[in-house]
Amino acid sequence: MASAPAAPAQDKEAAPKWIGWLCNFALGGAILVIVVALGGLTLARYDMIEKISGFMAFMQMLQPAAVIALLAFLGLMLTIWRKAAGRWKAGVALALSLALLLVMYTQVMMPGGSVPPIHDITTDMDDPPQFVTKDRPETSTGPFSIEEWRAFHSQAYADIQPIVIDKDPAQVLGDARALMEDRGWDVDHVDAAAGHVEGTAYAGYLKFRDDVVVQVTPVADGSSRVDMRSVSQVGVSDLGYNAARIKAFLADLQAM
Repeated sequence: MASAPAAPAQDKEAAPKWIGWLCNFALGGAILVIVVALGGLTLARYDMIEKISGFMAFMQMLQPAAVIALLAFLGLMLTIWRKAAGRWKAGVALALSLALLLVMYTQVMMPGGSVPPIHDITTDMDDPPQFVTKDRPETSTGPFSIEEWRAFHSQAYADIQPIVIDKDPAQVLGDARALMEDRGWDVDHVDAAAGHVEGTAYAGYLKFRDDVVVQVTPVADGSSRVDMRSVSQVGVSDLGYNAARIKAFLADLQAM
């Protein structure tokens, strides 16, 4: 006797549509935060908006990027579990949002947490070199008192000191100017008689403008003492840019 035909297999339950919507939302959100963050930086880099506005637009995407990363991870796990469509969208969204968070952490949050919140760095805290062509205070302490600024500076940058070069001041001043120009800084003022040169340097992708002055003083034995000061035009913390600039510049100047 012929056996009865087998019952048709039950179709596997289809994945809920909202999983696909979640993946779409995560991808769109990741693209949006990237556009806002990098767009703000780029507009500020080319002075189409203020530097600090571009920086704030970038950093304000921190929390949205973190939320998108969580949603993208959730969407990715759900597409794997339910074998739903949209896995690549969730994966791309997760990669984009994590990449933005990584840049924020390594370029802003980590440096900012390792340096004091000051932006005026000098080789001589007692008598910092002064600007001639720029309207800068004797010391830019930001929201802090001069005593607090001194404490921050001495604790973090005790190794930033004047250097002595075994050359006459005129030669050292010429080397300093040439080194500024080689670095792409704008040389704004040179006073050979006073041993003074000042200019404008640039920091980071945004090209934040920092004021720089080098003071060359003759020493009795014919050598030259070199002091330097680097000050950010905007902001409170400089993320360590000014100190790093002084160290690198003086090291290269001494090696010339």
